[in-house]
Amino acid sequence: MWHTSRGDRTLVGDEAALVGRAIDEMVSALLVRIHDDFEEEASDCATGIVIYDSCTPSQRIAQLHQVASFLLCETPEPLPLNALTDATVAALFVEVRDQVAIEIRLGKQPLNDSSGCRSEPTKHPAPPPKKTWRAMVLSAHLSCFDRRYDLLESDDDLAVPDENCELLSVWEMLINELSELILWDRDFELAESFLDLDPGVSKHRRRLLGIDDHYFCAVPSDPNTDHAFDLAEKAYRITRAKPR
Repeated sequence: MWHTSRGDRTLVGDEAALVGRAIDEMVSALLVRIHDDFEEEASDCATGIVIYDSCTPSQRIAQLHQVASFLLCETPEPLPLNALTDATVAALFVEVRDQVAIEIRLGKQPLNDSSGCRSEPTKHPAPPPKKTWRAMVLSAHLSCFDRRYDLLESDDDLAVPDENCELLSVWEMLINELSELILWDRDFELAESFLDLDPGVSKHRRRLLGIDDHYFCAVPSDPNTDHAFDLAEKAYRITRAKPR
């Protein structure tokens, strides 16, 4: 269960399928970095979300497992939100956007992973053949907003937002709207601006912005390699489970 902008809820159906696939792809790419002993070098897995990208591959796997455990599974209570959890959710939607961009550039066939690398073999069976990213985004958006689409205007013509649409701006709009169903805001992007502030000034600014006193205090768990692989397996069991 997650404390989303639409209330406490667990993702289901097409929304859960899209988020689960993003987690699956990201974990697979990170496992390659650990397996190849590039624990500190994962620039090819960067998302542009500073707090998330500053974590090591093992720490990111731990974060993705935690997000999967609460966002895609029923839990007694939602996970307390902080800058790191919000940044991880934001990174998921960056992954979706990047995969859609790659898909448009290379053609309609879906990719098997986000890095082009082979991940470490696992005991968990591989998922069934995948829909294109654009088809998944469209299905998730339709299910969440429960509305029919009108034609969307572009500069020179009209583009129907189906899985054949090649206007990235159309997909970015849909992906952003999906992210806003989970994220309340983007306060996590302010983390660096609070680092060296006087405690009194920092507290005053947080109150003005309505930010919890402990929001920027979260420290990522730091699993060793074996534990990271175990967390990856657990994440796969969640993301590759039958849709609810």
